[in-house]
Amino acid sequence: MAYSTHTLKLTLLIIVLIVPIFLNITESKPLKYSRRKTEVLRNFKRTFSPTSETSWHNWAGNVVVKPEFIFRPTSVDDLKDIVKKAKEKGKKVRCAAEGHSWSSLALTKDYLIVVTNLTKVEVKQDKKYGWTATAEAGASIKQVDDALRNHDPPLTIESMTVLNSVRAAGVVATGSHGAKFEGRSIPDNVVALQIVTGDGELHEFTEENDPNEMNAARISLGLLGVIYSVTFRVVPMFNLRMIDSFPLATDWIKPENFKHIVETSDGIEIFYWPLNQGTIDNSKDVMWVKQWVKTNDKPTYTQQELAAINQSAENGTKFSKSIYDLMLLAPELTPALTGFLWKQSRKPSDAVYQAPDAIHYQAGIDNLPVENIEFSYKLDNNYTKVVDEFNYFFERLGNYSKQGKFPVMLAEIRIIKSSPLWLATTYDEDPNAVYGCIEILSYRNNPDYLEFAKEMGKRLMDKYQARPHWAKNWEPIPGIKSYLHDLLGDRILKFENVRKKYDPNNTFFDNDSLKQIFYGT
Repeated sequence: MAYSTHTLKLTLLIIVLIVPIFLNITESKPLKYSRRKTEVLRNFKRTFSPTSETSWHNWAGNVVVKPEFIFRPTSVDDLKDIVKKAKEKGKKVRCAAEGHSWSSLALTKDYLIVVTNLTKVEVKQDKKYGWTATAEAGASIKQVDDALRNHDPPLTIESMTVLNSVRAAGVVATGSHGAKFEGRSIPDNVVALQIVTGDGELHEFTEENDPNEMNAARISLGLLGVIYSVTFRVVPMFNLRMIDSFPLATDWIKPENFKHIVETSDGIEIFYWPLNQGTIDNSKDVMWVKQWVKTNDKPTYTQQELAAINQSAENGTKFSKSIYDLMLLAPELTPALTGFLWKQSRKPSDAVYQAPDAIHYQAGIDNLPVENIEFSYKLDNNYTKVVDEFNYFFERLGNYSKQGKFPVMLAEIRIIKSSPLWLATTYDEDPNAVYGCIEILSYRNNPDYLEFAKEMGKRLMDKYQARPHWAKNWEPIPGIKSYLHDLLGDRILKFENVRKKYDPNNTFFDNDSLKQIFYGT
């Protein structure tokens, strides 16, 4: 008996939802070492031993590392042992943490160090910087937040990524950023780093010791060595009023609106969720405008109430995953399903939160594996460049939709000030320069996404000399490695002077993309 189209789609959906669960169960079975690896393991008996793992993959699943050995150190002495063994054996070393990165930075055939067991956080006062928080490399941002919130007096980091599951060393080494206009990049607010370098010893990097070396250490891409600890400048706890509004896109996308919201907020994120009204006619779509403003008002919710709200959001993202899985099977349902998800999850709001709760407002997004690119480009004083790109974005997505293609799940822009750090995506010699950080996401395995991402990335590079976020999926964009080699220019030479001092044997230089950027294709 023939199945109806809807029955077939429902059957496929069940398969999509159940098979990954089965695969997760089967993949969790321990893998045995070969006889050769068992013999090699004996060479580590006087040093820190590797795990029995044979592979590691990032959160999105687009990068899989199959090194000779994987290590999960629990102390700085473990790190020293591993690096010294690598130096002795002539092996390369790369690092990984939570894996919320889409680029190939962790790839290696030799030794992979996963730092997620290094989680201590220490809060103290510094004569120059005031309150600071020193976090071991693998401490999650939530662990840092908790240590600061429970301190007497309560403290917080002023600007941070939306995700609080990411790890301290990862957000710093890749030059990540938040949404606070004056916050710049996260590494700009780091006052010290301790790194186990190519000699297997621990070295401290600070402005006081050497400002050039500190510049390189703040965004190092793991090329100076293994970060052991990061010291952040922190401030007394404060509250933020978080306002979510949803104006009609065609009415709101104007330079004066961008200028006004930047000048009247501590931080902003402007989102566009395509097809949010359930139709391919994007002239009816609305924007999602999020702004934070400092306030002395008390938080709207207790921590217990906030936990319940976050749990509800967590459950919602798990449900959303099923809907996105269905969209991949039946793309023609995308407008209707996208509109349905929008109406279920997005409503105007105006509430007060403690700073870390406002910054990490998106609970549960770990449940939605996505594709992701991000580029930063310098803005003009009246924000016409932002408007130009949003208008182009609307036009191109409209053309895709008319062809039955739906490449984008969400796009957003954050606007922050420039950074003096050589490898920062927002690098500028002008400390008052303003940069737009535009991010384009799609649900993983969307067949139309890569084509669209390449087009947008190439456009931003050609038109604005835009630079990619190191942690995002920039590598597939044609010509980007030679483009970055030319664009970074003398800054590569400055960075290399520091890198070669601390890693003369190139122990940590084990990435083909970075080699092409640094030395030319």
